[in-house]
Amino acid sequence: MVLTANAAEINFSASVDKTSVALDDTLNYTINISGSDANRAPSPALPSFSNLRAIASGSSSNISIINGQTSVQKAYTYTLQPTSRGTGQIGQAKIVVDGTEYTTDPISVSITSATGQNKQRPQVKVVPKQSNIWAEFDNFFRRPFPSITHPDIIEDPIKIATTVSNSRPYVNELIVLTFTFYRRVNLLSSPNYSPPDTKGFWAIDLPATNNQRQVEIDGNTYLAQDFKTALFPTTSGPQTIGPAALVAAIDPFGPAETFKTKPITISALPLPEDGKPDNFGGSVGSYSMDVWLKDKTVEQGKPIQIIAKISGTGNIQTISEPVIDLPKEFKKLSVTATEDLVKNPTSISGSKTFEIILIPLKDGEITLPAFEFSYFNPATHQYKTIKSKPLHLFISPSSIPLPKEFTEQSEDDSQNNTVNIVIPWRKIARLIIKTITSTYFLVPLFLIIVSALSFFSFNKYKANIAADPAKARYNRALKLAKKKLKKSYNLIKQNKLKEFIAEIFYASTHYLGDKYNFSAAGITTDQLKDILSGKGISEEIQKQVENFISECDFIRFTPSSLTPAKATDLAKIAENLIILIEKQ
Repeated sequence: MVLTANAAEINFSASVDKTSVALDDTLNYTINISGSDANRAPSPALPSFSNLRAIASGSSSNISIINGQTSVQKAYTYTLQPTSRGTGQIGQAKIVVDGTEYTTDPISVSITSATGQNKQRPQVKVVPKQSNIWAEFDNFFRRPFPSITHPDIIEDPIKIATTVSNSRPYVNELIVLTFTFYRRVNLLSSPNYSPPDTKGFWAIDLPATNNQRQVEIDGNTYLAQDFKTALFPTTSGPQTIGPAALVAAIDPFGPAETFKTKPITISALPLPEDGKPDNFGGSVGSYSMDVWLKDKTVEQGKPIQIIAKISGTGNIQTISEPVIDLPKEFKKLSVTATEDLVKNPTSISGSKTFEIILIPLKDGEITLPAFEFSYFNPATHQYKTIKSKPLHLFISPSSIPLPKEFTEQSEDDSQNNTVNIVIPWRKIARLIIKTITSTYFLVPLFLIIVSALSFFSFNKYKANIAADPAKARYNRALKLAKKKLKKSYNLIKQNKLKEFIAEIFYASTHYLGDKYNFSAAGITTDQLKDILSGKGISEEIQKQVENFISECDFIRFTPSSLTPAKATDLAKIAENLIILIEKQ
């Protein structure tokens, strides 16, 4: 079943591999994007699912060249599992290209009772290679007749090659992988391109161009065209880019031929420790920062919106939040981030905007200190810290008292208020004698002793925590996760889905950080995979965690794709994953 929305340069379609599925079976839902402009299309926003839930996902791409014209095909496949009998509904998938929105129609599937059998997905049959019956026929026609001159067969009609712009980049530094297709013949059909394996890199396809050029190789003239991919190494050390492959039909009577490139090994350099700022968050590239206030006058207790926009060239998606030495007159409430990615033919640029919400606890004229953002510039081989200007604002008094969680009474303030008191010592002495001779004296005395013991025990407990913070984080991981999950469910009930996805992402990543003693701030899926691989977690659970974190991370930046039903599913998945990890 295929539903398509067509435009001049974009074909956008959605399909399922079956319209009826048993409760204990699965189905595949595929979103296809094709056309000459498909490479500029973003990943589609996930549709809503009713009586179905996504349990796995994958993507693929294919570039075809026909008479010098480039066509790109992308496929996003999701494995869906029924959750109850009846009718399953798949909502509209959508993308936005050049301001135009493309959508697919909803799809309905019938969900029947479970069969009681563990069904397998159909396997692709491998057909044994048969001898080419046209081979001898072709050879016959290649033999020149005595009276007719036969032209020479063209040698090396096609060549392919992959190159990198830098074989010794720093970790998270942009390098460009270029796949070049050379041909000196007209092809019978469009070739099929299989991109190389780029495990160990953060990969982003760059826009393809139709610019072709003539190249001389070994005295032969070829028509050449490039296809580029931006790569960011995620770890230091040797990293291998696998071979790319191209399948092309050259001989009208022979099989298609397969061409492969050689693997490329790069040596990723670790970022230097010398000169690394304390607030460095892993950003590599060249950046600038703008920070401004939405409003310079705010009432006490009301939220203040601060916008921090970091722009430049590099891995925009891994830009870390700028830091500030926040005065005690403010409490940080939340931070959300949005990205604007610009794919150029040879680079990645854009911006990442952070919306920071603060609550002012006191009134008056207050100055916020400068925000700071540190990054490593591979061009200069040095770290650089950029700072914003201080922010000046006026906090007007409020007649409404602040919530208790925002107010903390300082003991020093109360101790600074001194009062001269005339003490009646004789009355006090008589009162003391009367009190200690009373039977009621024993009760408060007992309470004082218990309080003192509790005080010393608590101080000893705090000392143990300070001596072993990793153990303290481990012990509190489950308790804090339960608290965050409860808050997440409440946000769903209040239909605050944007706040929910931020909360569930925070709960999951910080649970893992507390459990396994690593910083969850700005963690990526690849970094999480490396950390969890040595923690004794089963491969199956680790994969579920990676998929869940990736899905949450995706939805955080496309919140419009989130529905209450989807949010509930995510909360249940997070809860189940925590239970599974606790049982490990």
